[in-house]
Amino acid sequence: MSAYLYTWNPKRWKWADQPEAICRIGDGEQYDIYWSCGNTKKTVVGDIFFLIKLGVEPKGIIGCGYISSFPYSLPHWDEEKARQGLSALRTDLLFKVLSEKPIISIEQLQERYPAYNWSPQASGLSVPEPIASELFSEIQQSPAFGFPIPTTNEVRLYAEGKSKTVTSKTYDRSPHARQACIEHYGYTCCVCGFNFEKVYGVLGENYIEVHHLKPVADIGKEYLIDPIKDLRPVCANCHRMLHKQRPPLAVEELLAHNPALQGTLSDKAAQRP
Repeated sequence: MSAYLYTWNPKRWKWADQPEAICRIGDGEQYDIYWSCGNTKKTVVGDIFFLIKLGVEPKGIIGCGYISSFPYSLPHWDEEKARQGLSALRTDLLFKVLSEKPIISIEQLQERYPAYNWSPQASGLSVPEPIASELFSEIQQSPAFGFPIPTTNEVRLYAEGKSKTVTSKTYDRSPHARQACIEHYGYTCCVCGFNFEKVYGVLGENYIEVHHLKPVADIGKEYLIDPIKDLRPVCANCHRMLHKQRPPLAVEELLAHNPALQGTLSDKAAQRP
């Protein structure tokens, strides 16, 4: 099994879904997202990846998991290049570990493995087997980040179970749908107006849950959605109340249960640019 280094520079791309992703992975849920793999076409399903944060301090490895697709082409992640019609290779990454702060700092990496380039310009750099084995073992044995290791076949079965269709819209369970929803509506609950950062400070910064107005479980299959029309940011309390019954309550129905909240949805809609 090979290993590859993927990069994330917050200055170049805002990962709006990251705080929710950290919580989901910490709860043992599956989380995958497509990521630029540079020019490499050698990756295969089941290979290991390490995600390193660059460009903004603190730098270092913040994520680890398994590559869950072969490389495929999508419009370039840089909006200007995408407008020019350029594309870039992506692979799906199935995260098993994700942290806001580095698990292994770039200073530690450079000190331990000085011959390796820990600040590449693009993702997809192959990590030598001795280095990859040591890093993976260190993460795996960590009390905070250790996880059950799936077999290569389990990763392949997971990958085969996902739809390979990629369009201008995205699948209901896709992190990219949540990303688009949060970028449009922001981090404030669309039902009650709760904002985690305002209440909890830095701890709650950039955190919100995303509610699916059309539950995929009730449809019985994956379906294409419009993240702006079909998803809404909600706080944990409102999210639980929306799903208190099946089918879930509509946002307007939940508002009707609390007269003190009535009008908040229309007020926020009027204020939204």
